[in-house]
Amino acid sequence: MKYKIQFATLAFACLAAIPTQSRAATIVTGDVTTNLGPNFFFDSATVGGGDFTVNQPNSANFDRSFGTLNVGAGGSDITVSGIGWAAPNNEGSNDATSATVTITYLGFDGTFGGADDVVIGSVTDNFTFTANGEYYWIFDTSISATIDGLNNLFRVSVAPSNGTSNGSLSFKTSSGSIAANVKISVAGTSLAVVPEPSSALLGGLGLLALLRRRRA
Repeated sequence: MKYKIQFATLAFACLAAIPTQSRAATIVTGDVTTNLGPNFFFDSATVGGGDFTVNQPNSANFDRSFGTLNVGAGGSDITVSGIGWAAPNNEGSNDATSATVTITYLGFDGTFGGADDVVIGSVTDNFTFTANGEYYWIFDTSISATIDGLNNLFRVSVAPSNGTSNGSLSFKTSSGSIAANVKISVAGTSLAVVPEPSSALLGGLGLLALLRRRRA
């Protein structure tokens, strides 16, 4: 017993000595569909069109339908693995050094700020503008949550930062310069949730099986 305790203590000490993995992902330029896929809720990040710019400390809020979700009796497990967009050729409007994305399910009412909202999660990673074109952002760890799935509307909120009040990000739009027209992509999956049988139901099934055995 003494040796087992010493071994467990040593193993714990070794695990504690291993440094936790630091944030490694960065937002990089490249084809969104090829690098971020293959699973998308929607994929509309392309170059061309108008420009939309968001400045620190504000955030760009994109309310979007995630399409047809897989929903079971227990709702839907939503997992988001990354996002993508296209930036215009304007370095002054892309001087952020990092960005934070927060994805929120808008609940049954489909509007932001209600009691039925569910935050899927937030991710912050580094950003360096190099040229106009598509940018893809694969999260180090996917964000996920279980939702009721009664609606398919979500808010994708992107906030820039560079340590000052001047950090900004620009996005290409289908037309004009409003958030509703921004062409972005969101990669991920939905999985229908089937509730596990309750303990009472399992107990009842076990009792029924026992009675059948006795009768046999």
